[in-house]
Amino acid sequence: MNYFLEKLPYMSYNLLLLLTVLVGYASCNTNEQQLKKDTIIYKIYNKTGSLDTDTLWVSQNDSVTFKAEEGMQRNPGQKAKWVTRYELRNPMDGAYYFIYNDKHQLILEGKYTASYVYEGMTIENGNFYNSKSYYYKDNGRLNSIHYQVDGRNFKTELFNRKKELTEVIYFNKKSGDKEKEEIYKNGKLKETRIYTGFERYHTVKQSE
Repeated sequence: MNYFLEKLPYMSYNLLLLLTVLVGYASCNTNEQQLKKDTIIYKIYNKTGSLDTDTLWVSQNDSVTFKAEEGMQRNPGQKAKWVTRYELRNPMDGAYYFIYNDKHQLILEGKYTASYVYEGMTIENGNFYNSKSYYYKDNGRLNSIHYQVDGRNFKTELFNRKKELTEVIYFNKKSGDKEKEEIYKNGKLKETRIYTGFERYHTVKQSE
C-alpha cells in the first residue's frame, strides 16, 4: 500500500529545494522571493554506517517524488469536499522523511518501512508506521502535532497562538479511543482527565 497525504482546507502543497532555503534572506527582492517560493525541496543524506539512517527532505509539489491525484472525498455526516491525494513514488525503505508543503511548512516526518512487524505479525504494506503529522491554521500558525506509533494513533498535541502547549490527548492504541487529556496553562500542566468511557472521565488536579 502506498502512502497518501490529503490536501486539507488549511493546507496547500508546493515546496523548497534545499533546507537552507527555509531560512532565506531578510533583504530579498520580489524576484528572489518568488524564486524561493517556486523552488522545490529535495535533499538527501546517505547513511555512512549500520547505525545511521538515510534521510530525505522532500516536497509534495515535486512530481518526481509524488504523484498527485484530485477527487471528491465523502465522509459520513460531512459535506463532500475536493481533495488532492499525494502518492509517494519509489519510497526508500528504511529512510527517514521530512515532507513539506507549498508554504514551506513541515507536514510530516517519519521513517518509511516497506513491511512492519507488530505483535509478531508482519504487515506487508509500506507506510510511515511511526510518524509525526503537523497541522496549521489558515494564518500559518502551528495548530497541532499528531503522533502515530506502530501505525496507530498515539497522541495529539495542541498549541495556542503563542506556540505554547495547551492540551495533549492520548489514545488507546488498540481501540483508538481517547484515554486521557492533559490540560496546560502557560506551559504548565494544570489537570489530567482520565477517561472511563465515551465522554466520561474523572479529573486529577495538578498540585501547585
